[in-house]
Amino acid sequence: MRLVAVTGGIGAGKSTVSRALAARGAQVIDADATARRVVDPNDPRGPRVLEQIAALLGAEVLADHGSLDRERVAAVVFHDEELRHRYNAIVHPAIMRATAEEIDAHRDTEAVVVHEIPLLTADTAALPWTYDLIVTVEADAEARVRRLQDGRGYTREHAEARVRAQGGEERRLAIADVVIRTDGSPADTEHRADELWRRLST
Repeated sequence: MRLVAVTGGIGAGKSTVSRALAARGAQVIDADATARRVVDPNDPRGPRVLEQIAALLGAEVLADHGSLDRERVAAVVFHDEELRHRYNAIVHPAIMRATAEEIDAHRDTEAVVVHEIPLLTADTAALPWTYDLIVTVEADAEARVRRLQDGRGYTREHAEARVRAQGGEERRLAIADVVIRTDGSPADTEHRADELWRRLST
């Protein structure tokens, strides 16, 4: 197994790069999908994690059918750093355990495994797995804002706030083995994905 992190800020194009690698044969572990799964009431971890979140943020962050209302959570924690840290202290351990299980499922294979993960800027030595390569996907702030407006329906103000909240690219570039910029055309991004795949599959 070769384990590759694909990281970058919101709207930078991580998913575009991950999909391009998947089309070439990579197995993709989407950190956002893992995060959604561990708060799914039908997942074995879900009820306990949801119970802890409701105790912290109030039962109003749960939808009628018992699942997590992610928009309500975001509205509560986005502007409260301390509350956000306490929320992350609940969900991150569950996400880490689930991710480790997903990675371990490929451990004894020849697969190229892409871990699509936002904001990988911390000390990766603290993770219970080791990346063979870290790919940082970048685009200028204006392109990211425009994508959030067009793709997710964000207002410009909200999109700019989300981009600002994630900080500058310097921290992401500091840990990168490969940088892919998505400011150009889709063909440019596909070309860079081809180059990366050749490196990973040889």
